[in-house]
Amino acid sequence: MQNNLEMITSRKNAAVLAAAALADKKQRDKTGLFAFEGIKLLEDALRSGMEVERVFATERAYERYAGVLAEVAGVLTLVTYEVYAKLSFENAPQGVFTVAKKREKREKTYGERAFALFLDTVGDPGNLGTIIRSADAFGADTVFVGEGSADIYNPKTVRATMGSLFRVDVRVCADIAGDIAALRAQGFEVYAAMLDKTSKNLCDLPLEKGKIAFVVGNEGHGVSEKVRSACTGSVIIPMSDGPESLNAAISASILSWEVFRSRR
Repeated sequence: MQNNLEMITSRKNAAVLAAAALADKKQRDKTGLFAFEGIKLLEDALRSGMEVERVFATERAYERYAGVLAEVAGVLTLVTYEVYAKLSFENAPQGVFTVAKKREKREKTYGERAFALFLDTVGDPGNLGTIIRSADAFGADTVFVGEGSADIYNPKTVRATMGSLFRVDVRVCADIAGDIAALRAQGFEVYAAMLDKTSKNLCDLPLEKGKIAFVVGNEGHGVSEKVRSACTGSVIIPMSDGPESLNAAISASILSWEVFRSRR
């Protein structure tokens, strides 16, 4: 262990209390910071150019992950296991807790084969994180997260993205219908995923080229009428008889895969 590293032994330390408070969305919004745990997420954040404010690690974690933690030596602080328990969101933590700045969003320009997802009040952080992860895997240009959805910086969301949050262009929008209209004005075809007699079969949509976007709705209520009205139309994922619908994250993943498959 490096002798020059600070060691925090008090659970009432101001830096520890401030970091632990990031479990609350109000504090994340107020400070522009968020927190996550685990060495892999830290590695992904560093590779993606995220601005890391501070890293807390236990002595055991420092010894185990010394190579990675050396990259953040300037903002690294050691803590006792009792102090780390004050910070941790996890049931089985690795002993590495990171505080980072939220990424500022820049103006986005879309190519002729752009693909986007809109999420209309997707409330479960795990679903939201899984959708962002699938969007990363299947090449979505942007994920628009509508008002009423889970916070993209909720620790559960961040964990479920498995680092994809640091790579994907994720935008929180107050007026999802307005953003749909704006993309349609740029040439996007936007389809709401919903069971409706006018819905087109996903397999029949021409996905090989052009600008395309899908809307996935709330886990219980689906896509709102206001949002549906802003879309080009609606689409259904063909299924065998039995279930009436799919989990929001599964639906988004299938839609994303179908675009990716069609364009390979």
